[in-house]
Amino acid sequence: MSKNYLYKVLLFLDIFICALVFRDPDVTISAEVGLAMERAQPPLWAKILNGILNTIQPNHCASAITADIRRAQTAIRYLETKQP
Repeated sequence: MSKNYLYKVLLFLDIFICALVFRDPDVTISAEVGLAMERAQPPLWAKILNGILNTIQPNHCASAITADIRRAQTAIRYLETKQP
């Protein structure tokens, strides 16, 4: 099994779990936490997860938002090339 395949499977699971919990399709848990942290009063769960994730990787949740945007833009470019 290649690293690229494993990464895609783990990314799918992340997005799937986020869709089940937050009902936001096609967003990772980390990006959802990052978006919650941008609110005027971030919820406690977001503060806790943000703290944990940022100890693993500085600015993790903010970077996840950027990565989700890039992933969506790549999907749009792909779909546009497949138009009849």
